[in-house]
Amino acid sequence: MNNIDVKSINLADNEFWKNADREAAFATLRADLPVSWHEFPAGTPESGQKGFWAVTRYDDVVAVSSDSKLFINGEGTIMGDQSVEEAHQEGWFLNMDATQHFKLRQVVARAFSPQGVTKMTQAAQNYAQKIVAAVKERGECDYAREVAQPFPVEVVCDFLGAPQENRRRLHELTVTALAGDVLGADAPRAIAAAFAEMNDYGKQLAKEKRKNLGDDILSQIITTQVEGRSLSDEEAGYFFQLLVTAGMETTGTVGGHSMKCFLEFPEQMQVWANDPQGVGATGFEELVRWITPVMHMRRTATQDTEIAGQAIKAGEKVVMWYNSANRDESKFVNPNIFDVRRNPNPHLGFGGGGRHTCLGAHLARLELPFLVAETLKQMKNIEPAGEPVLVPSRFVNGLASMPIRFTAA
Repeated sequence: MNNIDVKSINLADNEFWKNADREAAFATLRADLPVSWHEFPAGTPESGQKGFWAVTRYDDVVAVSSDSKLFINGEGTIMGDQSVEEAHQEGWFLNMDATQHFKLRQVVARAFSPQGVTKMTQAAQNYAQKIVAAVKERGECDYAREVAQPFPVEVVCDFLGAPQENRRRLHELTVTALAGDVLGADAPRAIAAAFAEMNDYGKQLAKEKRKNLGDDILSQIITTQVEGRSLSDEEAGYFFQLLVTAGMETTGTVGGHSMKCFLEFPEQMQVWANDPQGVGATGFEELVRWITPVMHMRRTATQDTEIAGQAIKAGEKVVMWYNSANRDESKFVNPNIFDVRRNPNPHLGFGGGGRHTCLGAHLARLELPFLVAETLKQMKNIEPAGEPVLVPSRFVNGLASMPIRFTAA
């Protein structure tokens, strides 16, 4: 994508996301039109709705994300229009503003603090070893489908106390809920149904746990009081759904793409393999910067304002593109080079700052280095066994398939 006409770029169009090389388009936007207007074309789930402003530069994304009074979450965080009820059903307190958001976030903040997540260390290590070992003797596998995606499903469901027999279905629902925009006109129905099923599952699980509390996070949630009252089973179900989707998506997406990165930059794979303990932390942050698993979030302007000289009217939607901010040449040296030792690395892969930073960040930081270390320990001479298949979603930078072959160590 060279010599791109900036006015031809439409981030609302599903067709744009079928192009494997999107970075040139975002570089053009950053350089020539950092705040740009995008209309929903026919065939998209939001066809007929009002478009949005796209913010693509790092500093502008941070400015929007950090000002929770001027740019609010309460009218939804997706590109399209939602009622308040729909926004709560699909995003729960993610789609709320202070003080309501703060009070509900505190319910799970302890669980997703570094101290709370450390309790999952042994489980993450065990699942990483087990899942990689299950495929290594075959000498080939689909790394995305058979390793990267199942791994966080097990860890997160342990964390929440979800029974083994329901985990595959919960993963299927998460994929539909977060990447269902690829379904086009059928997307709104499919996405709403996936969220509803997860909410109901969480509600029923909460009912069961009240009879026999455990040491899992859902048991903690249902015994926590907010403003002097316990949460209802329905509210607990919303919490469950939000934590399932947040916990599975980031690690699964970054894990799958990690293999794609290593095959594109084999010298970086060797650097990590030679020193998994020393490189694990910086390598993880670079993977998140490079991949940016959740590519955007939306806010709504509460009053007339401007961003980078562009007038924004009250009530208009503003979409922050984290993937573009993470390649901003003004913030990162050689941003289009994957460097597992990059430091500092102030990426926005978990949001642009402010009070809505990704809840699952601590868990992802814990989990993924174990999976990479086990992969590079148990698999040698890794090479592609087919073309990677991207998920053409506008929201999740998903990888549907990553076939590889290797020698078992």
